[in-house]
Amino acid sequence: MQINVEVIETERLILNRPTEKDIKKISAILNNEIYAKNTINIPFPYTENDAKFWLDVVKEGWQKKNKFIFTIRLKENNTLIGAVGLTINSIFNKAELGYWLDEKYWNKGFATEAVKAIIQFGFTTLNLKRIFSTHFDFNNSSGKVMQKAGMKKEGILYCHTYKNGAYQNHILYAIINEHIE
Repeated sequence: MQINVEVIETERLILNRPTEKDIKKISAILNNEIYAKNTINIPFPYTENDAKFWLDVVKEGWQKKNKFIFTIRLKENNTLIGAVGLTINSIFNKAELGYWLDEKYWNKGFATEAVKAIIQFGFTTLNLKRIFSTHFDFNNSSGKVMQKAGMKKEGILYCHTYKNGAYQNHILYAIINEHIE
């Protein structure tokens, strides 16, 4: 697999690879309990060491070509406001989509714009057949992002994970690349 895309541009955003310079900003954004509440693997508190670990995961994913994670930046001033990525399952030609966005930028369409761009990347650059994602059943905003990006609800995964002392239901969304047989 040959991957040459390191930067994706949309109308208002630049998606690119995170660097060591982003560690302070990432840890500042994610050191907020809302992210731990709404995601599977973002801890709280979130430290610079957590951001360094995440950056190592990102680097390894790009090297192995099995995880393509981009930061989300505002095109107007290059401010880092989130991240979006795909974790590839090459055996089944599919990927799991994940994203987070700085709470200050919620409800402005940035997450949807980034998710649409990463789906396009997955279909055109990676030639994936299927991209899927889940969200906790209480996080309806994430479901709206997936719907606006063209993903369809496929069902509920009951007691799919155990977090914070409780079993969590997940809502499953997916989109299929109709151009691949």
